[in-house]
Amino acid sequence: MHLLIALLPMFVSSATPRYAIIDVHLHAEPIDSYGPPPVTVCAPYDEFPARDPSKPIADYVDRMFGHPDCAHKVLSSATQDALLTETVAQLEKHNMLAVVSGEEERVTTWVGAAKGRMLPAIGNMDTLPSIDALRAAHKAGHLKVLGEITAQYSGFAPNDPSLEPYFALAEELDVPVAIHVGPAPPGAAYFAAPKYRMAHSHAMLLEEVLLRHPKLRLYVMHAGWPFADDMIALLYAHPQVYVDTGIIDFAYPRAHFHAYLKRLVEAGFGKRIMYGSDQMIWPASIDTSISSIRSAPFLSEAQKRGILHDNAARFLRIDG
Repeated sequence: MHLLIALLPMFVSSATPRYAIIDVHLHAEPIDSYGPPPVTVCAPYDEFPARDPSKPIADYVDRMFGHPDCAHKVLSSATQDALLTETVAQLEKHNMLAVVSGEEERVTTWVGAAKGRMLPAIGNMDTLPSIDALRAAHKAGHLKVLGEITAQYSGFAPNDPSLEPYFALAEELDVPVAIHVGPAPPGAAYFAAPKYRMAHSHAMLLEEVLLRHPKLRLYVMHAGWPFADDMIALLYAHPQVYVDTGIIDFAYPRAHFHAYLKRLVEAGFGKRIMYGSDQMIWPASIDTSISSIRSAPFLSEAQKRGILHDNAARFLRIDG
């Protein structure tokens, strides 16, 4: 009996995750990615502004990112150093582990500064590094996730043949793939990404990719918003696929996000939904995205823990 009592703390500690939350969608971005800092966004937007095409596009951009009309505004970090410091502070505040993506050199710096709270991912808005470069990064320990693959911004569908070598590499190395399937900033094709097409947001475009690569671990970022039917169909037909909640959990009207999330949960896929903050240059948005999960009235405590931690731990195969 005394031996069992002595061993009890060991069993308890082994059952307690090291991290309370795992974020599978966080960015290491240049601070001026969205214009000269500081930049304001809504977290969430109550309504997305309408654009008057007779006015310069700058007028619309200002109402989205400069002076948005909403109840809950979030200001970006002021400098590059502040962005890193404030992001790490958020991870510590919420006891988080985060998959951080971006250019390899910057990601490596961020991972080092985070002291065990970040996993490195390599992705790019325009073009991915070469296959040889990714192999080297993997060998160096700089590639734990391939993504965010943002080919959609460059006009490519998620099944575009140009991505095939990357899916093959990820399957070979057993590296998870994170692919953007879903929204850009509203109106992005007019001011930021002229080749972006919303039509490439159908998750079912990934079906042949998955069939060609049956051992591929893949998660669909933004949960394939707004095409829930496509997303549910892909999850149903391909049980290895997961999704994340990036951007829709902090920038979109809370009632709408909850309705979208509820559809996926009620369809039976609550254990394959992972929390993603999609934090870019607004560290305080992490508070909103976590709150949007915890406040969902239709989720049990077990389901909330699953989305915020357990599902990602299972998918990433980490003991954390």
